Amino acid sequence: MTGLRDRKKQEMRHRIISEAATLFAEKGIDATTMEEVAAASDVSVGTVYNYFGTKRTLLLAGIGEDTDRMVEAGQAIIETPGDDVVSASKRLVRLYLDDLVSWDKRLLREIFGAAFQRVGGVDLTGELAEMDQKLIEQGVVLLSHFKQRGQLADGVEVYDAAMIIFSVFVLQLFMYMNLDIYEISDLQQQVDRQIELVFAGLRSK
Repeated sequence: MTGLRDRKKQEMRHRIISEAATLFAEKGIDATTMEEVAAASDVSVGTVYNYFGTKRTLLLAGIGEDTDRMVEAGQAIIETPGDDVVSASKRLVRLYLDDLVSWDKRLLREIFGAAFQRVGGVDLTGELAEMDQKLIEQGVVLLSHFKQRGQLADGVEVYDAAMIIFSVFVLQLFMYMNLDIYEISDLQQQVDRQIELVFAGLRSK
């Protein structure tokens, strides 16, 4: 019975997050009310507040769910990385991109905006940076594997290399969500080319 109750709570929590994401994408975070989220989720306003308290918490919960999903999926690449550091890095970044480009562009802009603004009077920068760090650390694990196999130059710090690759990913995602002429195929090709360029300077000779 306890397992069933917990599962129902998780399903309700996920439904609220999902409906909130739709409303945030359609109206923006500031213009969306908790009452609207409750109505769309078919729960009481009190339930939404009990689970999340504020729109800030609700936004972070949605981003957190997605980050955990990306990390879990990325673990398969970490466990079976293949023989080539460039190919493995492309696969990992492509996995992140494929997840995020499924989001509405406006919601992506809302999330990026939250990283530089105060939402509901609260600075979200620290919480979002911690989520980014999970993806960066996954890159560190992957690159460490290939450095041990001699595919990276001796002087390369794997954390620095993971940060550079993550920066490529973030910059191209930013371009995609802000330029209507920037298609998903453009995003994927740009990221692949830039990762190849990064490794031109990181590979052992």
